[in-house]
Amino acid sequence: MSDLLEHININFSKRSVTVISSDGDEKTVTWKWDREGSEGFAETVSVIEEMTDPQIRTYQFAEQ
Repeated sequence: MSDLLEHININFSKRSVTVISSDGDEKTVTWKWDREGSEGFAETVSVIEEMTDPQIRTYQFAEQ
């Protein structure tokens, strides 16, 4: 992504990650509800936490 990363929404109840760039472009990725999806989602969240500022991340734990 050549634009600046503005916000990341990590939704545990949907097992999804939404990334929003500074120009308003929004991309959502979801993982399957199986073992492989669980491992992939956990790995991705871990990498996001290592590489981004906590102030740009939002965590959701319940369906809204």
